[in-house]
Amino acid sequence: MGHVELLTNIYDELSLDRIVIIPSGHPYFKEGKGKKITPAKDRIGMVEAGIRDLDIPLEISRIETEKSTPSYSLDTVLELKRSDIERDASYEDSDYYFLCGSDILFEVERWYESRRFLSEVILSVTPRGDRSTEEISAKKDELELKYGARIIITSYHGRVISSSMIRHDVEAHRDLIPEGTYEYIKEHLLYERKE
Repeated sequence: MGHVELLTNIYDELSLDRIVIIPSGHPYFKEGKGKKITPAKDRIGMVEAGIRDLDIPLEISRIETEKSTPSYSLDTVLELKRSDIERDASYEDSDYYFLCGSDILFEVERWYESRRFLSEVILSVTPRGDRSTEEISAKKDELELKYGARIIITSYHGRVISSSMIRHDVEAHRDLIPEGTYEYIKEHLLYERKE
């Protein structure tokens, strides 16, 4: 539900033309730590089911899930821009916002070609987690000064929800899951508790 609320609020706050949801393909930062990743077809299915009743222009892109190699945000953004421009030349002058939680501000410098990535997008940052407003603002200022990054801190504050907590006990956190996503999880027997 946190993601659904985020999409609705950010769409309105930033007056976006559309939102493209891009499920992770091969998240190297998780796979490298040996974490179990839900298959891409199920992640896409859960997203499709969870957003089906939203009345905003949403697209789901398989740009990352169709790759067999690790996905880096820079490559994804460049490929999305290239594809958009091929489809409609007016996208050449468009701004691309990268919607993320404030935790990303403190990680992005370690990302693949972070300087180039920050030059290609406007970071739309939703405050969440343990960082204070002051810490988030200070990090925003630092990245803007150091890299010329364009960063917006949204007025929407995300819920504190852990996806691993939900996966561990779907029934106990039923109210945090969109109806369609919940139905998909039950139908496909995902995240069954092991007693």
